[in-house]
Amino acid sequence: MKKLFIACVAAVTMHAHAGVVANDAAQPLIKEGSVAMSKGQYQLALEKFSAAVKADPQASEPLSHIAHVLLLAAESASGEQAARLRKQAEGAVRQALRLGPNDPLAQEVQRLLEDGEGPPLRKASPEAWKLVQEGEILFQSGQYDEARAKYESAAKLDPQYSVAWLYAGDCLFAQKNWAEAEVRYRKAAEAEPINGQAWRFLSDALAWQGKVNSAEEALLKGISAQPGQRPSWSKLANLRAKAGYPMTSLKLEPKASGVLDAESGKYSVNVNANEGDEKTSPDIAVWMTLALNDVKHRMEVQQNKSSQSQFDADLEAWTAAMKVADEGDANGNPLKEPGLQTMQMLYKADQLEPALLLLRYKEAYRPELEAWKKEHPHGVRTFIATYALTP
Repeated sequence: MKKLFIACVAAVTMHAHAGVVANDAAQPLIKEGSVAMSKGQYQLALEKFSAAVKADPQASEPLSHIAHVLLLAAESASGEQAARLRKQAEGAVRQALRLGPNDPLAQEVQRLLEDGEGPPLRKASPEAWKLVQEGEILFQSGQYDEARAKYESAAKLDPQYSVAWLYAGDCLFAQKNWAEAEVRYRKAAEAEPINGQAWRFLSDALAWQGKVNSAEEALLKGISAQPGQRPSWSKLANLRAKAGYPMTSLKLEPKASGVLDAESGKYSVNVNANEGDEKTSPDIAVWMTLALNDVKHRMEVQQNKSSQSQFDADLEAWTAAMKVADEGDANGNPLKEPGLQTMQMLYKADQLEPALLLLRYKEAYRPELEAWKKEHPHGVRTFIATYALTP
């Protein structure tokens, strides 16, 4: 098991997945890279992870670590250098997901590249943060008992800092002490219920103890806490598939996007149609409608002419796009892309709001998500049970 910081806030634990974990030749290099990461030696970490790619070109794990390093480097850079590093991170994460579609680290790096935000988790006190940093170096060196002592000391200093409890659980998980890991993960989830990762790791500990129903319940709470974390959806889909209730991925790939010209400050819309796509098709018309509405909203925000929330703007854009799709139906020219067909079905079922909140979540949607959950206490469970969809 490997644990890394993501944007210096949350950790990603690498549990075993087919197509994800590297071979015996690459694992020592990944471990060395992880130790370098914990010490802030990003260039050395990148060299180790790159060597791991050569040692096992078919595993996604080394590539997802490279994407993570590049993302962190981009966050500390600026201008053209930051843009270049982000582009490199995007390329690495695409390669990782091609090899391991359920690679949790790659999924989380992709989410951060697309969204850029995480849930508003508590920031540790300086004293607790120092202990966590000391624990991280010990953890990456395989000194799990010593690391856990640091993490639990941090948790005692700052009991509402859920990440400290999460990391303590990781130490026990690495030692295959599932029951004690469960205790720490539960403390993390109780400290900050919006920490989706805490619920997901709790689910892992429960699953290893054979508590399948409780594991699924924890995943549902994790999705409710942070719908944007793809690993929670992947794990839920795996559990449900084993029980005979498969889920279907929405797999929406935008064919048009708004682009900001850095020099002029003006927005334009690019059509990203694949070879063979008809640019006059209803699918492209839907994507163009979404892109144009997005550009309009971003320009209004830039000019301080809009008080509309991001969610309201996106809901309005999708509503307009689905009306375009309905016009295509009326003219005998229906949508072809399965994901868009699914969105049209949800629109007709008056489920566009929960579909966006759960399947297209951005952290900017947090106020609307919390309001919707309050109004629909069982909404997440009902939506998933009814439509069996994942992002």
